[in-house]
Amino acid sequence: MFVMQDETQHKPTASLKGAAVNIFLVVNALIWYMFFFSSLKSSAGCTGDDLVILVGSNLLILSLFAILSSVLIQKIKNRLKFLIYWMVTGVLLSPTLLLVSYSSFLGVIVISGIVGAYFGLGFPVFMGYYTATTRSANRAKTSGFTVFFVLLSFTMFALFIHGEVFTALTLLVWKLCGLGAILRLKPPEAAVNDEENISYVDVLKKRDVLLYFVPWLVFSMVNNFAFPVLYAAFESDFIVLITIAEGVLAGFFAICFGFLADRVGRRRLLFVGFTLLGLGYAILGLSPTVDGGLLFYTIVDGAAWGIFATLFLLTLWGDIADKHKRGSEKFFVIGFIPYLISSFLQLVFDQYFVSSTTNLITVFSFACFFLFLTFIPLYLATETLPPKNQAENIQEYVKKARKKIAESKKENVVKRFMKWLRTCFQ
Repeated sequence: MFVMQDETQHKPTASLKGAAVNIFLVVNALIWYMFFFSSLKSSAGCTGDDLVILVGSNLLILSLFAILSSVLIQKIKNRLKFLIYWMVTGVLLSPTLLLVSYSSFLGVIVISGIVGAYFGLGFPVFMGYYTATTRSANRAKTSGFTVFFVLLSFTMFALFIHGEVFTALTLLVWKLCGLGAILRLKPPEAAVNDEENISYVDVLKKRDVLLYFVPWLVFSMVNNFAFPVLYAAFESDFIVLITIAEGVLAGFFAICFGFLADRVGRRRLLFVGFTLLGLGYAILGLSPTVDGGLLFYTIVDGAAWGIFATLFLLTLWGDIADKHKRGSEKFFVIGFIPYLISSFLQLVFDQYFVSSTTNLITVFSFACFFLFLTFIPLYLATETLPPKNQAENIQEYVKKARKKIAESKKENVVKRFMKWLRTCFQ
């Protein structure tokens, strides 16, 4: 686990600058990988079995190198320097996208494997840094902003960046911007306490890990199976619009629920998310051809993704690691696996099984049933937000908020917003 080495040792950075560094580092890394691999698939033009092999090999190599990195991380004493070298490597890898269209299928697999290995090596490190430099009281709201900017950035890239040369140049500049920001902002160094190391076996023995892992796995599998079914049942252009709408909703919901999760706890919001999504599938199953049912599903699915991406991808595993006073790298690797597996299975379902699926009522009824089963492990799980950070007296919080609003009435709108933003991360 990362530990601060400056005068704030053992006290994670809670300032607005610290939050900005964390958000920018994670957004830069995720967007580079997501858009690079998305562009690679598009340039390669793979379909059918070739596409399954390409995606499967990438995700497998990514997972193996993430596991390897989380094991070797204890040997690296200067994590920030590692992240800088890692980002420099990303700058050098960006132009390799230009080689895809001139390569054989084996060459494309090699490039895909290199990109997967690169991201796998860095993922545990920057997520470990993210956990160590974010207080649990602010982690969910920081994660909410991170999810928002990831969705916003990827949407902008997908809409406005086309062509291999322009894409490769954009990725190179994007990575350079990330590197420049880290060098310019100079975030505090973080080292690892060897006593905080933990094996994967010990991680999996943690009760909370399993109780949160199971609902996350069920949601990932159900959601990624339902999407190809929707795509097959409705017009593809319409589903694309629905997907964009869900992304926009998920981004804004992520910010809202991030703030709420730091107030009332993570587990309550997960109950809300699974309830909403279960209702969405239930209504879609009862009226799959009615526009109102699809509209309701779009809203609740966007809300659910805002909750789940914020908590399951970026918040919970760091909370659990903090609770057990252990390094968070292996926790995040385990927490990321359901997303990787379900993403691959979604492609497999889409290629081989969904075309024969015609009974939408049965499909969405089963989806609803499995989602409501997740209430059992969630009920048994314990809240990961420390009790002292939960809002025990809502009236007191409202009074403080009203007092701050009254005091800031005479301030400039911009100054008021910046003051509020700084207060959020204190």
